[in-house]
Amino acid sequence: MEKASLALINLLKGVVYENDRETWEQLIKHEYDIQNYFKQIDLLVYIDKSEGYAYLKQIEHEAENEMPRIIERRQLNFHTTLLCLLLRKYLLENDSEGTSKRAIIKKGEIIELVKVYLPITNDEVKQVLKIETYINKIILEGFLRKVDDTEDTYEVKRIIKAFINADVVEDTLEKLKLYVSTKQKITD
Repeated sequence: MEKASLALINLLKGVVYENDRETWEQLIKHEYDIQNYFKQIDLLVYIDKSEGYAYLKQIEHEAENEMPRIIERRQLNFHTTLLCLLLRKYLLENDSEGTSKRAIIKKGEIIELVKVYLPITNDEVKQVLKIETYINKIILEGFLRKVDDTEDTYEVKRIIKAFINADVVEDTLEKLKLYVSTKQKITD
């Protein structure tokens, strides 16, 4: 496995992308060996060659004596979930237009997308600051990244497709919109 050590280490660190050429080439070349290596500790190497990313996923067991979790599950709060769903929808729309594989979005567009699902407020500045906090959380989660040349332009990372199924996006967003409107009526 010495030949694939770079791929092994980078998979343990997180998502491996195709643009990391040396790691990606090792991963693809030694895919079978890498899969077997991680399988020993109940990890599955998920590789999406068409989208250009790979990551480790815990193998789920139904037995009572399930192995301890190696990869921690993170529960996202309402706002972070909302933003992930909106970014997934944006990626779907970008893909359907077929103009570019990269889904680029401005900070102002993200803010406007999120505002639709938030209660009406008198303090818009405070609301925008909160949305920027959610954006930063999504960057840390690896679903969004700043485009190098500008502060207010982001790329929606394609890895989001692995975590949010396209079939649930519209329905879930409708439920969230209903939740917010119901909550708004209660507080009015």
